[in-house]
Amino acid sequence: MLAAPSAGSGLSASLRKASGHLLPRPSSMATAARRVLTTSNDAAAADNAGSDDVNGPMLQPSVVNTPWARAFGVAATVAATAASTTVMPSQGANFVHLLAYGIFLGTNVWNSLFVGLTMFKSMPRQMFGRVQSKLFPQYFALTTAANLVLLAAYYMGGVTSAPANAVATLGVSAAASLANWLFIEPKTTTLMFQRYDIENKPSKTGDDEAQIKQLYKKFGMWHGISSLSNLVVLAATVTYGWSLAGRLAL
Repeated sequence: MLAAPSAGSGLSASLRKASGHLLPRPSSMATAARRVLTTSNDAAAADNAGSDDVNGPMLQPSVVNTPWARAFGVAATVAATAASTTVMPSQGANFVHLLAYGIFLGTNVWNSLFVGLTMFKSMPRQMFGRVQSKLFPQYFALTTAANLVLLAAYYMGGVTSAPANAVATLGVSAAASLANWLFIEPKTTTLMFQRYDIENKPSKTGDDEAQIKQLYKKFGMWHGISSLSNLVVLAATVTYGWSLAGRLAL
């Protein structure tokens, strides 16, 4: 004969069943906690990103960590090399020359035809401008250095009679690269950030709107000069490559 369940056991079973519905499982509680933590972290990151001072420097740069100091260092190295006698075998100078040209051409083509256009189409306008403000100084410094190494490599191998048209082509591209690196790009970037500062104001007056239009025109002018200068460098690089190919024997 089966015993009828007691009232106490029935109540206990009911409470256990109810607790299964009312209280979350440990795994569910952990998942919910992770979601809350992730949401809080994302919100904090968004707040920090919005409060970043993208216009101010992280620290005051040292004397040697400036464009002018870098340019002087590169120029002094080139001058010392040019004033010396042969500093390496002819094959070594040829290798340095080809390496510098590969960096010069590759960096120019990659940045001018691929990187900039891809980021422009894929990123918000102000984010794109901030990223480019960090990339451009490095880009112009690298291409300028490669350009000057190309010139110096003639003398590193003891070549005293470099082709005049080749030297002239490299001279034009070096001047354009230096101008972009030391003057045109910093001026363009300064105008861009001045415009961003006004655009990001919580509320803008009529004077602000007029200043935005004025800065837009100035930025467009200097950006056009920078782009034209970069195009001159790219054209000179390809032209020099044609001249270089005529002197190679594979």
